[in-house]
Amino acid sequence: MQLLRRSIRFSVILLVALPTGSTQAKDDGVLNRLLEEIEKIPMVDTHSHVPLPGSDAETIKDPNFHYDVPWLLGSTTYAGEFLYGKDWPETKKMLEINAQHGYYRPIRQALVDLYGLNPEEELGDGNVKTISERMDAKRRDANWYGDVYQRARVQHVITIEEHPDALSDIHLPDTRISPMWNVDFEIVFVATPLNGKEQKTTGFRHRIEQTEKHFGIRLHSLTDMEALIDREIPRFFERGGVGLKSTSAYFRPLNFDTKVPRMVAEEVFAEVVARKTPSENKRRHLEDYLMTRILKKLNELKRPIQFHTGNQQSWNLVANSNPLELNKLLYDGQFSDVKFVIMHGGYPYTQEAITMVRYFPNAYLDLAWMALFSPAAAKAALADAIDMLDGRQLMFGTDSANLEEMYGTVKFTRRILAEVLAEKVERGFLTEKVALQTARRILYTNAIELYGLEKLQATTPKNNGLLRP
Repeated sequence: MQLLRRSIRFSVILLVALPTGSTQAKDDGVLNRLLEEIEKIPMVDTHSHVPLPGSDAETIKDPNFHYDVPWLLGSTTYAGEFLYGKDWPETKKMLEINAQHGYYRPIRQALVDLYGLNPEEELGDGNVKTISERMDAKRRDANWYGDVYQRARVQHVITIEEHPDALSDIHLPDTRISPMWNVDFEIVFVATPLNGKEQKTTGFRHRIEQTEKHFGIRLHSLTDMEALIDREIPRFFERGGVGLKSTSAYFRPLNFDTKVPRMVAEEVFAEVVARKTPSENKRRHLEDYLMTRILKKLNELKRPIQFHTGNQQSWNLVANSNPLELNKLLYDGQFSDVKFVIMHGGYPYTQEAITMVRYFPNAYLDLAWMALFSPAAAKAALADAIDMLDGRQLMFGTDSANLEEMYGTVKFTRRILAEVLAEKVERGFLTEKVALQTARRILYTNAIELYGLEKLQATTPKNNGLLRP
């Protein structure tokens, strides 16, 4: 009898706790209202690898080139790691294995919205030809590049370049594109030997020769390299550059030593000038010294630098990308005016990245790439970061490699943001008003302020009312 009473009592409690149909409808209403408003917010893509309009047009000019599904999935995106194939039969086999993958789902969303794939269908023999033909026709339209950005409501794009003068600040009718300079290859890793493929591609045997040719100088000593850093970084910003980028974590840990004696760095650089290959240990000393010099110049200019952290590509050491290795640079004190942007949420070290960023007002967290490789991880990181960080410290780029990937990632990003904020509203943690002002800061305002884009926006042509900050 006592057991029966407990069972009845539990059943009553369970019935009270279960959500009713009207409550569920209310929950959907919050999400739908937030999503509707979030989709109206213009976005800054803080980290893009989408080919620029000029290079994209050159590819399309080839009469034998066809912009189709196998080429898109296998040649131009991160999805190529999982969906490679020289033709549709091979790509189809890989889709049967990896159609669930995070790298693919945003691209599929773009195929639905941009090229008319049925939302209820997957790519298959019955539709791939039609979709490919639509893709190819659209990409031969000179206005398509700008149209896709406009449809995604991306108002400003920061594109990653390996050379400081690879791109002057340019704009499409509704979207402006600004450069960010990856300083690793021409400066930080000047002592790293070129591999066979790089030598064949560039025609150089030593990396320093690339640097010399690009800048039109001869580097005779460390003094010359220091002068190059002090001269070219300010010039880059004067020409419309908005920040620097480091991908060092792909090649080494981020534990830069800021106390390498100049004499040590000078001796290593002398070997580089002599076209010798210093040992790995010596190269590390020079990298530390040169990165320190770059950070000192950025501190003087009060400008940002993005550090790749977290998720690696291909065959690599994940531990090299632990964002906590940057803690010493933030704590050092001599770089308090450098704006450190911790990229990709530091995933899988997301909790560490959030905890570190919250203690330094000159640190920022960018979740670019996370909506692409794992929407679930992006939601978890975003939920924690909103609670823990200063409202100015969080942003969300795409890290996409082509228009379709960009478009789908933006759609996923907006949805992820709406879902996270809706959950906080439903719990009573946020009001809808605060949720929307938070969304605007994450998608737009924080990047505008961090990268000084408001100065560029002031000279952007009128956008016909399509995008309003």
